[in-house]
Amino acid sequence: MCKLLDLYYYSFTGTCKEIASELGQFLGIIPKTIESHNFPYWTWLLLSFFPKVSTKISYPPPESREAILVFPKWTFNCPPVTAFLKKVNFERLFLIISYGGWGEKPYGERYKNLALQRSTYLALHLVRRSDWHRNKKNQLEKIKEKLLAFFNLPHIREI
Repeated sequence: MCKLLDLYYYSFTGTCKEIASELGQFLGIIPKTIESHNFPYWTWLLLSFFPKVSTKISYPPPESREAILVFPKWTFNCPPVTAFLKKVNFERLFLIISYGGWGEKPYGERYKNLALQRSTYLALHLVRRSDWHRNKKNQLEKIKEKLLAFFNLPHIREI
């Protein structure tokens, strides 16, 4: 059981929830959901065009100074995630962004810069949704290796 980390996710279609669930099983922790408005797709799409827009959210309070955050790449912004990163402080934060289209690297850089305003150490991993759905085991192994190195958790390798 890993009590050293918090594992948060925001998911609209279910892919990020699935990634967080797999990681939670591996690490022995229960993923925590970031909740927001139940807007229809078109409303979220419109809001995603404005890079600094955030929205009202709720989430269980952090229990650790280290965390993993799994979330989707939307057009230029994911307002619930932007709101979350403006509110929390972590010593170490590992971002996992699930994407399906274009512009994932600049999007990741924007979120790294936002997260670094309230976190000391940061890592980023990008997961193409089609790769995740095609070969979850392989994608999960890539994420696990980066996580173990970033959080210095060699003892979990045997789990």
